[in-house]
Amino acid sequence: MRIPEAADARRIGAVFVDGVLALGAAFLAFRLFHGPGRLFFEEISAWAGACFGFSFLNHVVLARIAGASIGKFALRTRVIYEKTGARPRVTRLFRRWLGGYLFIAIWILAAVFDSADEGPDDFCGVRLVRYRDLRAFAAAQGGYPTPAG
Repeated sequence: MRIPEAADARRIGAVFVDGVLALGAAFLAFRLFHGPGRLFFEEISAWAGACFGFSFLNHVVLARIAGASIGKFALRTRVIYEKTGARPRVTRLFRRWLGGYLFIAIWILAAVFDSADEGPDDFCGVRLVRYRDLRAFAAAQGGYPTPAG
């Protein structure tokens, strides 16, 4: 039995929620570190550290512990390791997180040169599924799969 993919609307919604939260963390850091006597580099470092730090905690740490980022929770989806249906391990989630930023950079360059394509399939063997489908899969298998990947 294969767990169906989550719809693109759920994926886009989760990306939007996670992105807004990361930018909110960056804005908060900017507000805290902005002011007279601060070097531009200090402000940018605080902004980038908050944005990427929150994103890392959300997409890697929280996804490993709970199976989803905040945006994925909000849209009732989970991340799974495609081969087993289990929660992916930290190394796989980290590669997916880092690869997502690389994809964004490549996609922007492709859009500038008018050759933008659709988004990539999950290249690390991690994919997004609806929570309801994951529960049905677990019930059919007699419980949740053990972590792998």
